[in-house]
Amino acid sequence: MNARKISKALVLLVVFLSGCIIVAAQPPAKEIAITIDDLPLNGPRFDLVRTQTMTSRLLSEIRNQHVPVIGFVNESLVYVPNETDARIALLEQWAAAGVELGNHTFAHVGFKDTPLSEYEDDFLRGETITRAILQSRGQKPEYFRHPFLQMGPTRELEESFEKFIAARGYRIAPVTIDIMDWMFRVAYANARTRNDTVLMQKVAAEYLKFAGIKIDYCESVARELFGRPIKHILLLHANELNADNFGQLVKVFSERGYRFITLKEALTDPVYQVPDKYKATSDWLNHWSFSKGKQFTAPAPPEFIQKAYAESSKPAS
Repeated sequence: MNARKISKALVLLVVFLSGCIIVAAQPPAKEIAITIDDLPLNGPRFDLVRTQTMTSRLLSEIRNQHVPVIGFVNESLVYVPNETDARIALLEQWAAAGVELGNHTFAHVGFKDTPLSEYEDDFLRGETITRAILQSRGQKPEYFRHPFLQMGPTRELEESFEKFIAARGYRIAPVTIDIMDWMFRVAYANARTRNDTVLMQKVAAEYLKFAGIKIDYCESVARELFGRPIKHILLLHANELNADNFGQLVKVFSERGYRFITLKEALTDPVYQVPDKYKATSDWLNHWSFSKGKQFTAPAPPEFIQKAYAESSKPAS
């Protein structure tokens, strides 16, 4: 081989090795699936027009962001005298927007305090309208989300329930990132009711800030547990806070390098098949931590957000 051929071969080798180094240096992909609970409305019932406005605004944002979303339905929420058809239409609006629909029980009952037979009955009642809406589109429900993230009190009860729903074509939809929008929602809804735009902006800013803090925390826990990024599953709720800030929330994830995927894609991550010690929660980051004997201290929302939520949770006098 002459000098020119040797030189050319060395150049090609350097280019090839440089490409390998660049590929190897790329960080692992960060991916997340967005799930939204309590369709058609999370929290205390609003009047119909306000609920319709919230729904249209949230779905418009979802379409604008071009991200896949699945929504979990509590069908009891549509049964309002003289408004049932209009509230069912809200669920049809979600499906028409391309949002996959799942089962969240009929009445948002917790498994912890509900006998298995009653829990199964509530699951069945909770799919009637949803299944009909999806069937009209050539689809069917495939995922179930535990209300309050409460799995069965024992592994045996949970396994029995999961066999029950598997026979009907369902599988469980766990969670790995909960940015606690359900808590921020209270202060935000109160401010909107009073038309207090200053407080609304403050709550929204704190919500987005906390979302970033919680994402960073969950990433660090996943790295500690598995040594790599995992395909995360985000928990949100159908409320005005997200309707007004969904685009900004997507930006928080995008700026951290996340790609948005379907729930089905997220569940292909092998971590969701890892055997574990049983803990009665479908917050799987918490579940995995318990299984591995590790404890982590999660960040908490600002005190004024916690206070507003606590006050809303007090029984009426």
